[in-house]
Amino acid sequence: MWMALGGGMTAQPLKTLRVEPLSPAHLAWFPQLQTVLLGDWLARIEQRFPDLLPSRSPRCFIALDADGPLAAVVVQPINRRGSCWTLHRPQQLIRESVHGLRTVQRTLLQTVLHQGDRQVGSWVMRCPAGDADAIALLRELGFQPLRPFQLWHPPATPSAPAQSLPQGLTWQPINRRNAQRLWPIEQGGCFSHLRQITDRHWLDLLDRRGPGCGVLMADDAVLAGCLRLAEGMDAHVLEFIRDVAWDPRLDQALPQVLRRFHRQTSVAGLSTALDDAPMAGLLSREGWCRGEEQLLMGRSMWRRQTAPRNLQFSRSFDQVLGRLRPQGQPMPSPTLGRR
Repeated sequence: MWMALGGGMTAQPLKTLRVEPLSPAHLAWFPQLQTVLLGDWLARIEQRFPDLLPSRSPRCFIALDADGPLAAVVVQPINRRGSCWTLHRPQQLIRESVHGLRTVQRTLLQTVLHQGDRQVGSWVMRCPAGDADAIALLRELGFQPLRPFQLWHPPATPSAPAQSLPQGLTWQPINRRNAQRLWPIEQGGCFSHLRQITDRHWLDLLDRRGPGCGVLMADDAVLAGCLRLAEGMDAHVLEFIRDVAWDPRLDQALPQVLRRFHRQTSVAGLSTALDDAPMAGLLSREGWCRGEEQLLMGRSMWRRQTAPRNLQFSRSFDQVLGRLRPQGQPMPSPTLGRR
């Protein structure tokens, strides 16, 4: 979990504070990262052969001092190209150290950002909008706010049994066909800078499938969809995606979909756009509880590449106009004056 960032910078030398990739020896302190260890090994292989293997596996890094591990962070690509990675919230051990919490987390995140492979052009991270210290730390590391989200939690009491969807509407698992139809809707909710940072393709939507994920179809048209938010801590949180305009058919279909979430899957939460008032009203009527507001932060390390000057267009006007000049002696200009 993301701990409070306190402690400030200490006067102790920081040469004993280091960052290492996850190894089996670290699992004694972080047993919850056991499943990440295999993905960390696979990620190293993927980064060695980027043209053959798509980037899908997570990596984990550990901050240590002379007494052992202090914190861990898991990173994972959000597209198959491996050009954009997401940082999960750092997991902090509670024990005494000469290094402050802020120093440990800053060193850990800064080292991870600089250890990324050369094809990694950008990073994103979600953090609570009310955690001013976490946001300030990310701003120091070059992150900027990109988009706010609202987290919702399912009702504590069992909901009413789900009924059949209205005629003409179906809820389908995500496949290659409906993912291509969902893709314009997913991109429509992102402004150009966010699309540039995430650098996604419609095929990347297939990697976000999981329990509860699917699309709401009206014949061959997609009205809305739910995708897995991330791996790790947020593996059971879904992201709700809909078109810019609210379709009245959602008022009849979504309550049945939400009840299926509550009864048939292990969905722990639903993430929506912060300014999605119609969806917020529907979730409230269905008994869902408003959780924390989250802020998507992003850092881009792309550099504008200037195209080489084309020598064909770099010649002077004299060289260009020289071809239009006559090769012989110039003819005298006619005049109306006396000779």
